[in-house]
Order: sequence, then C-alpha cells, then structure tokens
Amino acid sequence: MEIIDFSKAKEIYQKYGGAGKKKTLILNGVQYLVKFQNPVRKKGKNIQVSYVNSVYSEYIGSKIFESVGIETQEVVIGTYEGRIVCACKDFLKEKNTNIESEVGEAKLIEFEEWSKAYELDNTLTMDIKSIYQSLENVYKYVPNHINVENIKEKFWEMFVIDFFIGNTDRHNNNWGFIYYENQLDTYFVNMEFAPIFDCGSSLTPVLTDEQMEEILKSKGELENYVKNAYSAIMEVGKKIHSYEYLKSNKNEYCNKAIKKLVPKMNMEYIKKLINEMPISEIRKEFYITILQKRYELLKKMCEQN
Repeated sequence: MEIIDFSKAKEIYQKYGGAGKKKTLILNGVQYLVKFQNPVRKKGKNIQVSYVNSVYSEYIGSKIFESVGIETQEVVIGTYEGRIVCACKDFLKEKNTNIESEVGEAKLIEFEEWSKAYELDNTLTMDIKSIYQSLENVYKYVPNHINVENIKEKFWEMFVIDFFIGNTDRHNNNWGFIYYENQLDTYFVNMEFAPIFDCGSSLTPVLTDEQMEEILKSKGELENYVKNAYSAIMEVGKKIHSYEYLKSNKNEYCNKAIKKLVPKMNMEYIKKLINEMPISEIRKEFYITILQKRYELLKKMCEQN
C-alpha cells in the first residue's frame, strides 16, 4: 500500500477535542485531519494501555464503512517526521469546493451539540429512547430541518457496521450532520447525515499481539470475543450488547440495515485490505478471523430475517 509522507505539509491551527494528538495539515492543496499514534493512555487510576494501533483501526474501520456504500471520511496511512499517522481528508472542504454561494459554507455539527440546541433541560443521553426523543423534538419545532426516517435508517446502518468492526465508541459526539450556513436563516433546512468519522476504537486497538495470539489459540475465548461487543449506545440505562440486540429481530431499522448491508460485504476485499497493512502477521490474522466470524453471524441473521 502507498504510505504518504506528510512531513513537509503545511500546518494550520485547529483546536480538537477527544483523546490523542491531532494536526491539521495541507498537502498538495488537500486538507487533512492527521491523527497520531497514542502509545500510552491512562485508563483508571493505575492502568495504562497502548493505543499505538488506533491509526490502523481508524483506517480499516473507515475503509470497511466505505466498502459497503456508506459515505465515509476518506483516509490514508502516512508518516509525519517518522511517526505513523492516519490522515483523514476534510470532507467539509470537499463539499465546499463547488458550493453555490447562496447556499453558504458546509458545516459539521455533532449530534450532541445539535440536539442540545433544542433541549431546554439538557436531558440528552446515550440511550436510544433519548436519541429518538431528541429527533422527534427537533421535528416537532422545525419539521423541515430533518427527515427523521432517513436519519434512523442511517443511524442503524452505522450501528450494524460498528458491530462488525467492533467499534465501541460511537457516542453522541462521534456522528452528526452537515448543514449549510446560509440555510440557517430560513425555515427550510435539510440536514444531511454526515459522512462516517472517528473509527479509531475499532478492532480493539488496545490489545497487544501477545493477547491476540492467546485469544486465537482458545476457541472459547475467540467465540466470546467475537460476540461480546458492546455499543456506546444504551437501552434502558445499559450499554447495548450489539450481537444480542441485532439477532433479537426486534428493531425494524436494524433488520432492514442487515438486509441491505450484508450482501455488500466483500470479505475478499477486506482480507486484501488488511493483508496490505504495515502490521504484524498475528494482528492481520486476528483482524481477518474476527471479521470473518462476525460476517458469518450477520449473514445468518440476514438469511433468517
């Protein structure tokens, strides 16, 4: 795979939240949000874990979303002064390239911020009921701002792929909408579901090669790992067990998303993608094994729906 050197890129100042070091760099006229490896991060009082592989998780997770036809940030693996990075192309800059002046500049607003603008008591949580209520509240006051059905469909498509790639961190600041600046002055605003971004927690970047090897050796541990993926999204105050939720067949949007997306999953493409990555052979084997097994689970659900 091609690895791009960003060391001579022009840097511009941007303030970012979240964990991990980030820079905004412009290379050959293209603007990127560049994410760096984060070797050590505290987790609890006395526990430190390595997120050195999160750049690969970002890349693979984004590419898998893209491969099933979901609009996603464009990513490349690169280096910056000898350090491995994942560079995410600025999709707002892309949208603004040929924008009509009367529409105004494209902006990203994360769901958390967008929803709380309409919440008088700041009651938004990660619970499905709360998320749905926020959508309904906005629709009640400004019905032309959003298409609730479309948002629910795209949300659950995101949920299905997040289970597939094991993304445990899709909280309310990790998805959102695109709007156009000048449209805020009018009653008619059609918010677009933003391209998927922030997949750095996919594929358990905190696991070491040694831990992956141990899991692969144990059939029981492997099956447990494949199925025991929890979402950041909650139901009745508890994080959703993604596999159990998907196979329950109780959510029509989930069922529809599975039927739509499973036929688009190309495991040969995914295997090639992973095998081209500059990572260890055991990590490649682990990723491919986990994704193959989750694909088989989703395929079985698709056939039963």
